[in-house]
Amino acid sequence: MGRLENDPYIGTTKEKLARLGIKGVLYDLDDTLIYTSEIFRECMHSYADVVASQTGIERDLFYQSLSDINDEEYKRMGVNPLRWKAVVAKLEELFEDKTGIISEKIEVLLRIYSTLPRMRPGALTTMGVMKDADVKQGLVTHANVDWTNWKLDQLGLWNWFEAVYIADENGHKTASHWKSAMDMLGLQPSECLVVGDNLNGDVVPAAGLGAKTVWMPSPWSVYRVGVVPEGTVQISEFNEFLEALDRLT
Repeated sequence: MGRLENDPYIGTTKEKLARLGIKGVLYDLDDTLIYTSEIFRECMHSYADVVASQTGIERDLFYQSLSDINDEEYKRMGVNPLRWKAVVAKLEELFEDKTGIISEKIEVLLRIYSTLPRMRPGALTTMGVMKDADVKQGLVTHANVDWTNWKLDQLGLWNWFEAVYIADENGHKTASHWKSAMDMLGLQPSECLVVGDNLNGDVVPAAGLGAKTVWMPSPWSVYRVGVVPEGTVQISEFNEFLEALDRLT
């Protein structure tokens, strides 16, 4: 006798998914399954601390300028790590830094890509329930390929997914990326549930394709701008995910 027969909870979840017509779940990675914004902010704060202490630049002003310029460069360069060179160059020009400290300490920012992120609470449990409920699972992420592969390797996440799609780091995530992953799973959009933190990169395009959507609002304000599609269910952590199935229609 299999686990589905032994575990009423798994059976109930499977019934909910069947009622909704969901055969696959597609997740975003950064700040959805794992925490990465906290690493970015920690490294950005450390960089501001070092630069302020060694140049005499007012620390809070420097950090705010760093954040603002980073947001601007994201719109222009996407999530390519080379963005930080452009950010640092603009900071150097803005603060008329002749010491070379602003440029030299970029190494502090680049620690972002060698710090292992934490899994979000409930993420692995949720994926385990989906697996036991015979639901296909996929990943659509927007990041540097080498960094993504490193995170998936280090966290042991590869085996959870039947499809992994990495959107070009130089652009932005679009409906075509989500559709490609759905095709990889052999599913129609109406058969998929999409979970992500980026309103315009995850939720809006997936809903536009006809998928059901769950939004976990991003810590980054630039990812929270827009109109939430009708029918989208909002949660703050994966601990709320299975209950959220009851609110999907």
